[in-house]
Formats: sequence, structure tokens, C-alpha cells
Amino acid sequence: MLQIDTKLEDLSKENKRKVSESSDDNGEELESKVFGKKKKNLLRKNTQYEEESDDQDLDLSDEIDEKSDKERDLEELVFGSIESSIINNIEKVSKKNHRIRDLDKKSIIGDNFEPKPAWNDDADEEIVDLNQFNQFSNIVNSKSDKVTTSQIEESLKARYKKYYGTPMWADLKSKKDKKNKNRNKSSRSSDESDLDDVNEDELFHHTGTLLADRSKSRGALPIGIIDIKVCTDANYEEPSQNRLKTVEFHPTARVLLAAGLDQKIRLFQIDGKKNPKIQSIFVDKFPILAGHFTGNGEEIIIGSRHKNFYSYDMIAGKMITINPPVKAIDEFQKRSISSNFEISPDNRFCAFVGSQGQIHLFSVKSKEWIDSLKINGECNCVTFSADSRYLFAFGDDKDVNVFDMNHRGHRCLRKFTDFGCLSGTAIAVSKNSQLLATGCKSGVVNLYNLNDGVLNSTERNPKPLKSFMNLTTPCTSLKFNSTSELLASCSAYAENGFKLIHTPSLSVIQNFPIQNQDRSVYTAMRIPQCFDFSLNSCYLTIGNQKGNALLYRLKHFFGSY
Repeated sequence: MLQIDTKLEDLSKENKRKVSESSDDNGEELESKVFGKKKKNLLRKNTQYEEESDDQDLDLSDEIDEKSDKERDLEELVFGSIESSIINNIEKVSKKNHRIRDLDKKSIIGDNFEPKPAWNDDADEEIVDLNQFNQFSNIVNSKSDKVTTSQIEESLKARYKKYYGTPMWADLKSKKDKKNKNRNKSSRSSDESDLDDVNEDELFHHTGTLLADRSKSRGALPIGIIDIKVCTDANYEEPSQNRLKTVEFHPTARVLLAAGLDQKIRLFQIDGKKNPKIQSIFVDKFPILAGHFTGNGEEIIIGSRHKNFYSYDMIAGKMITINPPVKAIDEFQKRSISSNFEISPDNRFCAFVGSQGQIHLFSVKSKEWIDSLKINGECNCVTFSADSRYLFAFGDDKDVNVFDMNHRGHRCLRKFTDFGCLSGTAIAVSKNSQLLATGCKSGVVNLYNLNDGVLNSTERNPKPLKSFMNLTTPCTSLKFNSTSELLASCSAYAENGFKLIHTPSLSVIQNFPIQNQDRSVYTAMRIPQCFDFSLNSCYLTIGNQKGNALLYRLKHFFGSY
């Protein structure tokens, strides 16, 4: 039964297909009979028109594409494109790398490589007549008397290199070697290497200061050897005609006072090179034995063998004579009170050393007598502490007397015996009020701890930190520098009688005044008479018996003065 059903379905489908084919043929025959052959021609034309329209659409699309390409090019030119910017950046990076390779090649290739000048100066081609200048007589182009300025420049460069060589700052080869070394270091980060490459080039591309901060310190002073430079004499323009008895730096300005037995006060401006003279004052019949600036630097007080003393007002330019009262001071003294005196740092007192152990106090402002102090034996020297609270007096009785200047009666606060002293000749207190130095007639210099060993101690015979026996003649003067790291001792009785002591290590500086180790060549110091440190210890001046104020630059200390 199932087979019969399937056969019947197949027969029905074939009949339907034959019927549809016959219906299509019958329809075509009917259209041909009704419309004829025109229908066929119309159909052919329609198909041709459709094909032509398709071709026109293709042509229009091509024109639109061409317009869009032109517009796209214009947009890229005006606004740019992401692809072009990327390509440009890549090209720039490649050019930069190529330029760096070229520079590296040039640095490796030639020592004669020179960078191109930033500009050309027309003045280099100017003609110069050599007959006007004697120093260019041996120039290379000797055939003609007229040469260009560029030729003169090359001649001077060659002459400089012949005698002094190429300076380090102008040696391009060494700079390039340093740069190559910095680039080859793999341990550095990329930021640090970029900074190393840029620092040397950009350092000279601006006008900012290249100096180090003067407030910074170089650390502690080295032990044993000091970096020192000999400068032009401070009084080179007008040396003294006789021995100098006082040299002192101004407390604030770069001015030096030099005075001596030729009865003249000379002021010089200190620059370390020329040291021009500012002023010279002659004091008739008054050989100057002592002279000091006041604390504010406005006056100069000078003393001599006479009982009276002078005060020179630097602002008004006037010389004032001061006659001490006869009632207060014995007029039949063996020596003058004005030949040895000291001024307190706070500019209140002026202590004059008299005879028979007397110390006369005067007011710096009014120049009036205030009080007289007394010690046992003859007083040879006095000094004030840095805060002007204490006055130290030292004399023939070997005792150091400490007076309290804040007390109304200026009482003697403390007295102690100097270790191993025969007769006291010099005394000094450090700027930080920590050390006390004493010098005696035998040349021995003792260094004490001021607070623990002297002021705060009741011991009658304190022991010094160290005793220095480098001087074999009487020590005439002692002084600390501004940082209290150096103590200078001087003897006016021996040639080269000058020593610098390094106080932190309690040792003597070895290379001054002796220059070489075999001690065969000495510094041309002669016989020192007086000395002083500048405000920041940058300079040291020493006056000798020939009237010369020797000037030395201490390179360890910062500043210009």
C-alpha cells in the first residue's frame, strides 16, 4: 500500500510540472500573437538602457573617488594626519640619531675638529697697522706691515699655548672624553645620563652665577699643611720707610691699616692683586708704636712714646689729640701708656698698659678716663674676651689676672700661674671663647681650655692642653683667626720667627713659613714685627722690619675677605 501511495504522488508532481510548462509556452504564444515582434524589441532596448546606466554610475563613482582623494590630500596638508605625524616623528628621531652618530664619529676621528662659530664678526677682517704696536712685531706675516685682526688673534693664541698650554676649560678633547665615559657607564639611569650630557653644554648658555655659596663650609682645616698663596704686598704702592709696628684689617671693609716708625698712617684697599692705596696721613713728631680700628670701624686710635694719643675720625677726616688727666695717671711714668693698648670688641673700653702694673681704662666714645686696674709686677700685655666680659692681663710675675668688666669696680675674678713661664710677653683669647694662649720670654706658647681649665676652675697651677716650643726667642704677639682653627705666634727678635698652630689637632703647620721639606729655602719674611688675620681669615698679613706688609691668601677659607 505504501508503494502505491508513493507512485501516485510522483505521477501527480510530473503532471503539475507539464501543466506549468505548457502554460508558459501558451502565454508566450499569446503575447506574440497580440503584440507581435515590437514587444521583443522594446525588451531589448530596456536591457541596453539598463547596461548604459550601470556604466554611467561607475563613471560617477570614479569621479567622486578622485574628488575625495584631492580633498583628503588638502585636509592632510592643512590639518595633518595621524599617520603623517607618526612618520614625521620617526624621521626626526632617525635624523637626531644620525646627527649623534656623526658627532661621535667626529669626536673619534679628529683632534682638529672645531665646532662652527655661532656668528661671524666683521671686525675680524679689519686691517691693522703693526707699526702702532710693538708687541706684534714678531708676528708670522712679517712681509707686510698690515694684517687682519684674525691673524693677530691666531698669533696671540699660539703664543699663549707656547708658554702656558691649553687651559682645561678650552680643551674640547678632554670634555668629549668625559662625555664618552659618562655614556658608557651602564650603571647610571637614563635621567642621570641625560643630565650629564646637558650640564656641560648648557652651563655656558646662561648668565647665572657659577660661584659656590660662600655660606657653605669646606669642612675642617687640614692637619699639618695649609694651602697658602703669596700675594702682592699690601703696601706695595707705598711701602713704609721704617719698620712697621702695626698692621690691622678693618672690621667690616676690605681696608688695611699699616703704620710704623716713619710717622705715617697708610690705608690700602685689599684685592690680592694691586692693593691700591686709599689715603696716607702724616703725624708730625709721632712715631707710631700701636694703632687699632675701633669696633665700628669709624675711627683709628694710635699711640707712641708720648703720654698723649691721637684719634683719627675716618668719616670727618680729622685728627683729634687726647691728653689723659695728670691726676689719674702719674706723669713721671717710665714708659708711655699709649705704646701698648687694646680695644674691646663691643667698642666700650680701651685698655692702655701703663707702668708699675697699672692698666688704664678709657671710654672709646668719649675718650675719657674711667678706671685704673693694678696687678703685681709689670704688666706687659692685655686682651679682652670675645664677648668683652673679661679682661686678661699678663706680666712679669708669671700670673694671668682675669678682671670682670661687668662688675662696677672691675674686680679681679681669677688668677693663675702660667705653666713653665719666666715672664709673660703675649696673650690671646679665641673668637669662640674656648681657648686661651699665652706666650713667655723664652718663646714657649701654652694653650689652655678657657672654660674648664681657667674660668670654671679653682686650681692655681692649671696644666695647658699643650706647650709649643717652636720659637726660641721671646714671643711678642699671639692671635687667633676668625674660626679659632689657627693660632699665629710671632717673635720680633728672629728672622722668620713666625708659626701657625692648628688648634684642633694641637700641631704646628709645617709648610709655613718654610716652603720645602729639606728646610733649605725659607719664605722671604725677614724679621716679623706684627701680623693680623682678615675678617673671614681669607688673608694673612705680616709686617716686617723693612717696612713691607706681606700678604698671603689662605685658600681653605671661603669669601673674598
